[in-house]
Amino acid sequence: MSDNSFFWKEILIWYRENRRHHLPWRNTKDPYHILLAEFLLQQTHVRKVEEVYKQLLLNYPDINELAEANILTLEAIIAPIGLKYRAARLIKTAEIIRSQHNHKVPNDYNELRELPGIGDYIANAVLCYAFDQPVVPIDTNVIRLFIRYFGYTSEHSRPRMDKKLASKIRSHFKGMKSTREANLAVLDFAGLICIAKNPHSIECPLSRYCLDFQSLETTSHNLTPS
Repeated sequence: MSDNSFFWKEILIWYRENRRHHLPWRNTKDPYHILLAEFLLQQTHVRKVEEVYKQLLLNYPDINELAEANILTLEAIIAPIGLKYRAARLIKTAEIIRSQHNHKVPNDYNELRELPGIGDYIANAVLCYAFDQPVVPIDTNVIRLFIRYFGYTSEHSRPRMDKKLASKIRSHFKGMKSTREANLAVLDFAGLICIAKNPHSIECPLSRYCLDFQSLETTSHNLTPS
């Protein structure tokens, strides 16, 4: 079994038993709901987003309601996760979707990128999770997992900006039956097992072929007194 086959076999088995199904945006493919969730999840811990997400949908159940939002009310709702300054941008995005896209979140990458505050990651996340398109949203968590397991490196000070690295990562998703499930599996695994500091290497089902783990094992062995 190749490293890539082992990677996907183990990660999907783990995901189907441990996925974060309690997150409300994981149980919908509504493009508006997904767009809101991804907007809130920017540089914010998942645990902090859940209540704000629910409150937003309660106050603004569709794109039209959000386009008509009172900016002070919206700022108050998203302030707990430090996104108060993005309220105006969120309203503007809703206004453009309403006026230029017939009240519907676009399912085209370039059209999504033209919306205020929508970068490469959010655009791909919406296309993948809402529209089941075979695209791969790549963030620092995804990069960390692939760098550790496959031993990839980057000459960039910010690996997230490394297009060559992104291309290598995306190549591993080719041929997957469900790119959506594969993406979510990687996200959850990186967020719960292959975390940034003190990863749970001992209980990691990927450790058998993980180059980072093997390197640590070798170092530990060499340091052990004979």
